[in-house]
Amino acid sequence: MPKGPIAALAVSLLACTAFSCGGSSNNDQSEQPTRTEQVSEERGSVPQTVLDIEGDAEDAIDQVFAGRWDRVSSDAISLAANWEDFLASSNASRLNDEQRRAMDKAISDLRATAQSQDALAARQAANDVSKVIVDVFDLFEHKVPSDIGRLDWQERQVLIDADRGDWNAVAGDLAQLRQTFNRAKPGVLAAGGERQTADFEASLNEQDRLAAANDPGIVDEANVALELVDDLEGVY
Repeated sequence: MPKGPIAALAVSLLACTAFSCGGSSNNDQSEQPTRTEQVSEERGSVPQTVLDIEGDAEDAIDQVFAGRWDRVSSDAISLAANWEDFLASSNASRLNDEQRRAMDKAISDLRATAQSQDALAARQAANDVSKVIVDVFDLFEHKVPSDIGRLDWQERQVLIDADRGDWNAVAGDLAQLRQTFNRAKPGVLAAGGERQTADFEASLNEQDRLAAANDPGIVDEANVALELVDDLEGVY
């Protein structure tokens, strides 16, 4: 056989082999996730059950204020069902025992207080649910930092303790709020929330002033602050 055809055949085979190997390599790379993709996959987005638990807890507090105890009971039943669904998922393996016990107790307390129609105790139980579920958010990817959610339940705790007339507890709640806000503040500012940051900080300063004077007016200011937490969330 002449040298020309042999050389052409060799070149053709080499090109085919190179193309084939390259294609195989590209396919392998596309099938192998990067470390970033693996981390994202491990964390994942917040499951709907967790979002529903957050919503049910907040709705339960609203229904307590409205005196709709049938709705509070319904929220408690929904919370229990969603929590059970979440525990049955693989995501629940990342919960610690303390979180499991705290949520079980909070849901049980809400069901009991819905029956006894104890408003303060029901608000506390629902807020305890929120406290746990915000920590669960840390296990997933979420555009709004968990500390913004913590400001929400911590502000509601100020309201609960002020309604109890427990000013020592209110002072402790406000100290915790400020710590959480100080952690969240750089991220809010980085996201362009200068006005929202200033507004919330001003409200927090006013709550400190009212608490120092044991002034029940802190209830009104804490309700304003809850609206301002929504503004902080809206920055993201």
